Amino acid sequence: MGQNSTVRTIDNQLLTLDIDGVEQDDLHAWTGHIRYTPRYGVRETTADVWALELAPKSSLGVGVSSVRGRERERFSLAGGEVVIYDCEDPSDARWATWLGPWNMAHGLFYAPEWESADVVAVFSRLQWTDTPEGLVATPNRRFDLQQAVYLQTVAGVGTMQVEPKRLAAGQVPRFRGFSAPAGEVWRVPSSDGQDRETLLMVTDTAVIRVSPWDAPRKGLPAANGVAKSGGGTPEAAAEFLTKVKRVTWGA
Repeated sequence: MGQNSTVRTIDNQLLTLDIDGVEQDDLHAWTGHIRYTPRYGVRETTADVWALELAPKSSLGVGVSSVRGRERERFSLAGGEVVIYDCEDPSDARWATWLGPWNMAHGLFYAPEWESADVVAVFSRLQWTDTPEGLVATPNRRFDLQQAVYLQTVAGVGTMQVEPKRLAAGQVPRFRGFSAPAGEVWRVPSSDGQDRETLLMVTDTAVIRVSPWDAPRKGLPAANGVAKSGGGTPEAAAEFLTKVKRVTWGA
């Protein structure tokens, strides 16, 4: 079965992934990370350097459970709904999420900048456009996008991380890699001396890193096995990258 996954995400950019031969149940829920810095410059103590996480709305329950949250406040904002939770883990934070019809953005807030007005100020720095394909987050003119990351776990393969090439060009090796349908591929040894490696693929507009591990099929515990025998290895990750036909990150 073919799989075409198109995710609208950061800064009016469109991330398109075309993958053949991957079952829907092999793909876990996607997540994203965005980080912004002020255009007027970064001070060491500035509160204007900020980040948010993105995810499907169906991940709300997992998010609440992960922080052991208790709902504190709920109100409408920018065509969606903001919910603020008191956290037990971490106990010194509040977790807030903006919920659209299909997707959500969320982050942790700490005292003293964790009141409703602080949450509104952060979420209001972006214009949110939610669609069934994904979430578009457009910043106002005071901020520049510093980092954008899309994460997708694939059963029997591991975790795939995608970044726009314009923000991650420093990761691209200077020597030639192996040819693949979507771009060039390199094996990258672990930087901490451990006996493991990741796979790096570079296209004209994106940098893709696959970290192999024995990921189970969606909804199953790891003990129930992976999509196929031999999964979670660099060889399985390399085979998966041959199924990726196109990766573009652009307007």
